[in-house]
Amino acid sequence: MGKKASSTIKAGSNIRVKEGVCVPEFPEICCEGWTGMVVEVRGKKVADRTYILEWDEETEQKMPEAYKSQCEEQGLFFKMACLPGDALILSDS
Repeated sequence: MGKKASSTIKAGSNIRVKEGVCVPEFPEICCEGWTGMVVEVRGKKVADRTYILEWDEETEQKMPEAYKSQCEEQGLFFKMACLPGDALILSDS
């Protein structure tokens, strides 16, 4: 099971997106349960930090095609995302 501790999430951490979270750029796309790895942490204060994530292969395979298409149309890289720490939990995998 995951741990709630956004202050311990750092580059290299495996994460899982919390229940009820949507992709910020596309609020109609729910990303709860998506998993990946933190590649960069931005922000000094814990409350202000955002996390640059790279989704794992399992998540990429279950992403809706509509999400991938929307990303491509807007010049965004669907394999990565930026989310706040309160949207994430540490993953055991």
